[in-house]
Amino acid sequence: MLFGTSGIRDHYGTKITPQLAMGIANAFASFNEDVAVASDLRETSELLRHAAMSGIVSRGANAIDLGCVPTPTLALFTQTRKIRGIMITASHNPSEYNGLKLYKNGREISKNEEEAVEKKYEKGMELAKWDEVGKVKKCGNAICEHIELVKKSVDSGAIKRAKIKVVLDCNGVGSVITPRLLSELGCTVISMNSAGLGFYRPSEPNAENLSELGKMVRGCNAQLGIGHDGDADRAIILDENGEMLGLDVQFAIAIEHELMHRKGIVVNTVEASLLVKETIEKNGGKSVQVAVGSTNVSEEMEGKGAVFGGEPAGEYIFKGGVNTPDGMMVAAKFLEIFAEQGSLAKLRKKYKTYPILREKFKCTDRKKAMEKIMKILSLGGKRNTIDGLREDFHDGFVLVRPSGTEHIIRLTAEFLEGKRLEEMAGKAREAIKGAIGS
Repeated sequence: MLFGTSGIRDHYGTKITPQLAMGIANAFASFNEDVAVASDLRETSELLRHAAMSGIVSRGANAIDLGCVPTPTLALFTQTRKIRGIMITASHNPSEYNGLKLYKNGREISKNEEEAVEKKYEKGMELAKWDEVGKVKKCGNAICEHIELVKKSVDSGAIKRAKIKVVLDCNGVGSVITPRLLSELGCTVISMNSAGLGFYRPSEPNAENLSELGKMVRGCNAQLGIGHDGDADRAIILDENGEMLGLDVQFAIAIEHELMHRKGIVVNTVEASLLVKETIEKNGGKSVQVAVGSTNVSEEMEGKGAVFGGEPAGEYIFKGGVNTPDGMMVAAKFLEIFAEQGSLAKLRKKYKTYPILREKFKCTDRKKAMEKIMKILSLGGKRNTIDGLREDFHDGFVLVRPSGTEHIIRLTAEFLEGKRLEEMAGKAREAIKGAIGS
């Protein structure tokens, strides 16, 4: 199976090649339709974008070239025009990775649709007659449309009155839109890692990789910091002390903010913490969990009419916004939260967290390893196999699942007490190592 949790993603030059991009795009397109194409700022992304456009045009469809824009910008373009789209990106993965995300009407296509594309791809390229090939069309207003949507989705007046100073670390294609968006919202914007091709730091916006952003926030006396991943579908927020709010606390703050405006279902994933479930219930919402992956979140949101959804990694989908995670919207929403509530350092203290760990183990054959883990790991909790293996207890949970984007097995565990966490995580860790042979 070529497709993982979020599109096709792997090392460039081995699994991900121009030939693959051309073939997948050819299989995805239909004769005489428009397909939007965009890419992030990885060194290999532009050539893959052109390869994808060749596959589309050769099929007899028209490729609308959006150039280098964030994934949610491409998604919005397909949403407003009810067309398909292809994003060339490996999101938060390291520089040597790249990939393709396929969109239709604003969200990633379903697993069934992915299977259909893969079957067509395996049959080889389908070529239109010489006088029926498509055309490449340029479009330069996608960024403007996205900025306007975000500005209409927040209290722009309140944000402007707050006169917020923010340090922004785009480190990727978010640099073409987020600095402009925040400036138009009246913020004083200090940008870092926001020019040219490639990454200035590893793409994943975690605590280690955002350490320089934290220093800049403190040094500039800014009210908050914002860090994107490579394609800007994620946004991680730092408080005025340059400290991350924490993945689970940030998600909980966003959930509470959205439920203040409208009650309803909040879709989250099996990786979500106990705090997330507590926050939803405390604020009159209903929690619905799905397998990891923004596609699963967006499909469930659409099916259930949910008011909000997301994953702890800073990927959130907002009702009335784009039907896929939108890092620009996250950034603007946290500006709104600051404008309404003030200090984020004080706000984060209102949320009680529990001992939690997230670990990853390198694994060449994830499927085989998980099959072994499912047989040998039994901790006595309530088993859930929505995504990998999760066991729930009265005081916490353990989750073991294969990554859909990297060659690793992930372990997530959370309990009310640290000693209990160490005990249960230790048993799970032992089973994982036994299954992968290390």
